Amino acid sequence: MGVAQGITAGTALTASNPNGPSPATSTPLAHVAYLHDGSLEGLLCCIFESYVRHETPEDIVCERAYQPRFEQSALFIATDFERALRVRRGIEREGGRRAFGAVMRAAANDDPRTGVIIFNFVRYLMDRTSGRNRRRSVLNDLANPIVGELVALEQRVLNEEEKMRQFVRFSHLQNGVWFARCNPNANVIPLVMGHFVSRFNVQPFIIYDENHHVAGVYDGNDWSLVADTIVNIPDRTAEDAYVESLWQRFYDTLSIEARYNPELRRHFMPVRLWKNLPETKNV
Repeated sequence: MGVAQGITAGTALTASNPNGPSPATSTPLAHVAYLHDGSLEGLLCCIFESYVRHETPEDIVCERAYQPRFEQSALFIATDFERALRVRRGIEREGGRRAFGAVMRAAANDDPRTGVIIFNFVRYLMDRTSGRNRRRSVLNDLANPIVGELVALEQRVLNEEEKMRQFVRFSHLQNGVWFARCNPNANVIPLVMGHFVSRFNVQPFIIYDENHHVAGVYDGNDWSLVADTIVNIPDRTAEDAYVESLWQRFYDTLSIEARYNPELRRHFMPVRLWKNLPETKNV
C-alpha cells in the first residue's frame, strides 16, 4: 500500500520500511500518528514500531480513516507478518491466548480510539513485573481503566458476533451459492465465518458486509476474505421467494398481539438490521 495522499498542510507523512535500516536512532516524534493498512497484523506492527522508535503515538488508525490533528506528524507503518507474529507471541506469553483473543476482537471495532486502546493495553501487559500479578489474568484487572477500555471493546464485538449469528439470512442463488447481506457495527465477518462453515458443511456461500465492504467466501472446502465495494449477484431461485414468505409467516405466528412491545423488539432486534431480514419487510 502506498503512502497516503492529500494530507492537510502542516502534517508530515513518512513511511517505515521494515526491510530497511532501523529508525531507532532517529529522534522520537512528540506528536505522531501511526497509520496502517486496516488489518490486525498492521496494527500489531504499529505496536512493534513504537518499541523500536521509543515513541508513544497519539493515534493508531487505518490509513483510510485518518483525520490529521494540527501539527501532528503521520507515519505509515508497512505490514510485516514476522513482526506482527512477534507481537502476538509476546501478548500470549505475558497474558495467555485469552489476552490475545481479546486484542483480536477489540481490533474489529470501528471506534477511532481502538488502536490506542489496544496499544495502551499491550504496554500495560508487557510492563507487569510482579510474579504474582503475572499469575493472575490481566483481563481480571477491570478496575484499571486501560484493561476496562479493552474489555469494553471486546464485549461490543462479542455482542455484534452474536447478532450476526442470529440475524444473517441467506438467499439461494441460481448458481447454487447461498448469499447473505449484513451491516454489522464492527468488522466481524472474519470472526463468524467458522460458525457458518460448520453449519453449511459443503454448501458454498457468501456473506457480504455492506458497512465494511468485505465478503466472506466459502467454496465448500475453505473460506477466504474478499474486499470489494461492488457486489453483482445472480438472480435468486424461484423457490427462494417461497422461503422468504415462510420466514414472514413464522415471524407473524410467533408474535402475540396482547404483548406487543416495539421498544423491547428494537432492543433485541436492532432496527439497523431489518433491511436484510425477510421477516421484517412488512413491519
